[in-house]
Amino acid sequence: MQKVIHFNPSLQHQRDHAEAFRACGFGVTSSPHDAADIHVISGPWYAYQQWRNHPRVLMIDRAWWGDPEYVSLGWLQTDGTRKFASGDKPRAKPVYEPWKTRDYSCLILADYGQDVSDLYYAASQRFGCVRVRKHPADETQPVPPLSSAIRLHDAVICGSGTAGFEAIMQGVPTVCLSKNELAPVCSASINADLYKGDRDEWLHGMSYKQWSLAEIASGEAWEHLKDLI
Repeated sequence: MQKVIHFNPSLQHQRDHAEAFRACGFGVTSSPHDAADIHVISGPWYAYQQWRNHPRVLMIDRAWWGDPEYVSLGWLQTDGTRKFASGDKPRAKPVYEPWKTRDYSCLILADYGQDVSDLYYAASQRFGCVRVRKHPADETQPVPPLSSAIRLHDAVICGSGTAGFEAIMQGVPTVCLSKNELAPVCSASINADLYKGDRDEWLHGMSYKQWSLAEIASGEAWEHLKDLI
């Protein structure tokens, strides 16, 4: 069975991904068109359109923590989601902080180019203080680190998985408006009760959804993921 990873040679992180998969026996190609039985692609960009409907596509995307040494790995599904592996053995994962108990201030984390006027109004009906943090690409001046902005608030509203993950790890209850891997430990709407429950089982599952480049190069990641084909 022929296995290849498609990579863009002009991007260092994709070269790193290619080298890790090469080390565990995958073919490496800079062409998005080369045929194979199993394709590895890096996010919904390079080679995605060519192979998105192929039945065996392992998609690399940004990790929820540990960048740049970790990536998330899952089998691409027809609806654009990914199917992830799971396991019982403990894996490395970040330590989370206790949930905040106050529900007064809220931070809206705007996506790139997003108009959050309606979202701001809706949040203002529930929270006493609402602030908006624009995407850094929409700012003309440098902005404080995301972690600092999150820490100052009692709740976060976002659409981004990685930003929401950071809030949850800081103990800031999160409203996530897009369907993603945060769903079990966040609220789906502004008017819903803020989730402040258990995070252990969820975080253990998340630890099996991303792998270090060293784990990929050693073949450990592939051995775990191949059973989901």
